[in-house]
Amino acid sequence: MTNKPGPALRLTAFFLLVSISTAFQPAPAESAEPADNGFLTVQAENDLFAKFANTDRHYTNGVQISWLSAPRDDLPEWLRTISAPPVFALFTDDAEVVRTSHRIGVSLAQALFTPDDTDQSAPILNDRPYAAWLHTTFTLQSVRENAAHEAWQDQWKLDLGVVGPWALGRETQNGWHRLIGVDQASGWANQLRNEPGLNLSFERAWRSATFSTPRMLGLETDIIPYGIIALGNVQTYAGGGGTFRIGPALPNDFGPTRIYPGIGGSEWFHSANGFDWYLFAGAEARAIARDIFLDGNTFRDSQSVDKKVFVFDGKLGAVAVLGATRVSFTHVFRTREFYGQPKPDQFGSISVSFGL
Repeated sequence: MTNKPGPALRLTAFFLLVSISTAFQPAPAESAEPADNGFLTVQAENDLFAKFANTDRHYTNGVQISWLSAPRDDLPEWLRTISAPPVFALFTDDAEVVRTSHRIGVSLAQALFTPDDTDQSAPILNDRPYAAWLHTTFTLQSVRENAAHEAWQDQWKLDLGVVGPWALGRETQNGWHRLIGVDQASGWANQLRNEPGLNLSFERAWRSATFSTPRMLGLETDIIPYGIIALGNVQTYAGGGGTFRIGPALPNDFGPTRIYPGIGGSEWFHSANGFDWYLFAGAEARAIARDIFLDGNTFRDSQSVDKKVFVFDGKLGAVAVLGATRVSFTHVFRTREFYGQPKPDQFGSISVSFGL
């Protein structure tokens, strides 16, 4: 008897086929949103951007390149169905939806983690292990707007990749160090072992009158709350947060994106002006059941630390939009992630998005 492919395999195959076919040909738009042919986003995160010092510590580097399609009206019915979970509006009136936009996306990313002391070659048992995570992410994104111009965004993300030496963490970090004349990280022989990574997450964000805010100093303001749940052998957690924005004419997107963990924001953006800008601040909390970068390998013995269940992030940043280009910088403050961690972490995130 022939086995039918599972939902994850079907989803992966669909994204691969559609991504290839639409990378060279714009798809028709389903909604009345401003016409676009999709977006390309390049992001980098590093503790160097926050501390302005050549140090490597904990989450030390992340890079990602992403493609997001134009709005599509040719998605199969099963994808349209899962794009709208029950009670999907929550803070808005879902009975008066006047506009719906579906997009698909694909990205390639790598994240690197090291202990604080990268000069020591022996395992450091009281600090987080060396680890690298190389993965592809397939995204299904849906934005719905009601008659009151409130909007909400749902994102399904499927991560497929590998943790361990095959993720090329040692080669990336020490190759870069050789290029800039910095000492090599000596402990990569102790990194987590090779393990396939599979993670599925769902995120929802709102722009709602429920969170309306007044003008300040003659500038527009808003608050965009969001929530997420993730399940997999790499990370399993639930979280939520919000972003406060202030600027002369706030765009109708959901703010800039991040790589690790990629909570909040949107890779698409629209601006009514040739030039636009805004400042933002936000906070989020996560309750973590599993984090392979702290708990260690799932099926093999490996180095690990005793993680904290609750982790909190604070963020400050700025966004500038010039025509079809958006540039953002985010400074992230992260509480201690494991017991014995001497102090909280901070890192910077730079993102550049281009309209295609």
